[in-house]
Amino acid sequence: MAQFYDSYTYIAASMRLDSVCAWLEDLGINYSPTRVGRYRKIFSSIARHQDANTLNTFFEEYSRASFVNAAHEVAELVRIFEGLSQIRDPSFVSRLRDALKGHELFVLDDNNRSGRDLTLELSIAAKFVRADLPVDFGHNADLCTQFQGHEFFVECKRLKSSKQIERRIKEGFTQLKQRYADSEDPLAARGILVLGTTKLVNSELGVLKAENQESLDEKVFAYNQAFIETYRSLWQLQVDARTLGTVVVLDAPGFVGITEKLITCHEVVMNNSVPINTKSYALLRELADRVFKGKPNRSL
Repeated sequence: MAQFYDSYTYIAASMRLDSVCAWLEDLGINYSPTRVGRYRKIFSSIARHQDANTLNTFFEEYSRASFVNAAHEVAELVRIFEGLSQIRDPSFVSRLRDALKGHELFVLDDNNRSGRDLTLELSIAAKFVRADLPVDFGHNADLCTQFQGHEFFVECKRLKSSKQIERRIKEGFTQLKQRYADSEDPLAARGILVLGTTKLVNSELGVLKAENQESLDEKVFAYNQAFIETYRSLWQLQVDARTLGTVVVLDAPGFVGITEKLITCHEVVMNNSVPINTKSYALLRELADRVFKGKPNRSL
């Protein structure tokens, strides 16, 4: 899929986070005690130091690791904001409030149920809404929408342990099968599985380094492709025919060039479960082009 880049100064990035925080306040969500409150302090500080031309002082106050962590987390929150800022559904607000929970440091997040599991769901929902597809946030499914006359379901699994990959993937397909059975028209229902591999691939939130953005793209893409090659049999053999495929999502920070410009990479790769040259495959390709084509990587 094509790559797109939006480049921001620290000042502009801080202003974008201010907009996100104002949105949370408008929804009645007190973000200050959450990890978002900490990230805002970090972004506000680096913006002030950039304005005063004293960035070296900022990195005396905050470690580079803490800033990379904040930038990584804020990038996903911005994606949610950009896609869902017009939603006022109470079920959505409840999910969003829970999504802000968790340790401020990605590497110290709870390996059990986490707010970051919900941010994965909401970031995928944002893609559907930006593609002008309605999302029912009150449904039992992680995401329920309508696509080309089909009631369409998405189940999201944020993978955290290599020992549980197969179990979690099979669990997602079992849930999808139950969504189809409970659908108003079970035969017409369709769905996909979304797998978040960030915690699995990069549990310590290491920073990728590359000479340019293109080579950074290749590195991130290679991680997703390796994952797909290893586990594709789980979604290409004996999977319900109504499940069209699997989407693999990897978010990773990277430094580019000798100036070490920070890029928050967001890589999305889709792999089919249904045979090619079929109507179901054509539906999957249409979904890919409409919802998942093009993904902004933020550079600071």
